[in-house]
Amino acid sequence: MSSFFYNSKFVLQFIFWIIALVFLSNECMAELNNLINDKDQHENEQTNRLVLNERGNKQKESTNVSEELTLPENLSYPLFMGLCCGKCGGNMPLNIPGAGTPEPHEFRIKMNLSWGRMVGLRRGTSNRSTKDTLGQYMMTQRKMDMYMSNVSVGYAFSDRFFAGIMGMYMEKDMEMIRRGGRRSSMNSQGAGDTMLMTKTLLYADDYLIPTSQVSLLLGVSIPTGSIDQDDTGQILPYSMQLGSGTFDPFIGVLYEGSSSPFWWGANASYLARAYENYKSYNLGDEYRLDLYGMYQLRHNLVGELQIKGKYVGDLEGEAQEIEQDGDGHMNGNPNMAFMSNLYDPDNYGGSTVDLTTGVQWQPFRNHILNAQFSVPLFQNLHGTQMERDFTASVTYYIEVPLRKSRRSKKSGKGLDILGF
Repeated sequence: MSSFFYNSKFVLQFIFWIIALVFLSNECMAELNNLINDKDQHENEQTNRLVLNERGNKQKESTNVSEELTLPENLSYPLFMGLCCGKCGGNMPLNIPGAGTPEPHEFRIKMNLSWGRMVGLRRGTSNRSTKDTLGQYMMTQRKMDMYMSNVSVGYAFSDRFFAGIMGMYMEKDMEMIRRGGRRSSMNSQGAGDTMLMTKTLLYADDYLIPTSQVSLLLGVSIPTGSIDQDDTGQILPYSMQLGSGTFDPFIGVLYEGSSSPFWWGANASYLARAYENYKSYNLGDEYRLDLYGMYQLRHNLVGELQIKGKYVGDLEGEAQEIEQDGDGHMNGNPNMAFMSNLYDPDNYGGSTVDLTTGVQWQPFRNHILNAQFSVPLFQNLHGTQMERDFTASVTYYIEVPLRKSRRSKKSGKGLDILGF
């Protein structure tokens, strides 16, 4: 059964998360409650540490901790540093590539499950009826569900440099309808392409608690996803394949700003499809622009709003099985019309703008649970394609400080009240 909640691959991952939350919730909530109840005591301890003289003797004079940390004074609202720390996870929507960069000498593990649904047809910016489409093609799609699961692991080597890898597993279910009303289905599932990426800090007004920072994202998508998916000996259309079949470099620039309890940012990226795969086609280049704003409601809860723009270029070339062998053509003849709009390369690419809302919750220290829901605001699709209905996702994010980290539990190291 291909349903999202009954597919064993997804159920096992949800069970893992639930077990972690159930067995650790008491300990974690106690830790947070103690942090809140003992806040004044911690502030006094940190004040004393900051005014140690060179001989190690404590001075008695009053010191303003906010001034020492270059933070704003006379705040009329609770001062928050984000969910994990002042510059890493919890301060960006976790669906943005490069989001959640940990402190130096820390690992980051991010697990994501998503479910996207597409219903109905669109040509350009206008809806197109199934009846009209079947006047042009023998068959077309009615709806599609896509389930994705990915796991990424990264490590921060310094304040300026982070590297990571992300693997993906996906399943695509599509329902088709033919002239005369007969229905059929297509299915593909397996590993998707693997992403290698690095993030380099170009500018920050403060390494400890920045209010403005700019980073450069560089990486490459490795073609581990299959482009040989078929059904009864006939290759499936391009949108049902699991990868691109090419090594695809990408570059991005990320800006993050903050003024507690607000967080905001802009992220622009470009993914290049530089050459044809071994099937003699290549997918379109991708351009993305993300704008987001976040508001920290309390020490362990952040709300987020995101506008995601995306442009995908035209698909170039044709798969050998389609162009030469006649797969996807009437009567299997490559000189005849396409059976479905899915096999026609003119029906790929376009522009979309999505609105995403979400919430990030910190169940315990260095862990974040991020739930998001997206709906399209604008779709301008090349040719006849399915229009997207919604996407729902859940992300679990963990930061693991090593001994060399500023946030390690070694005595006398780090600013505990800030989560470091």
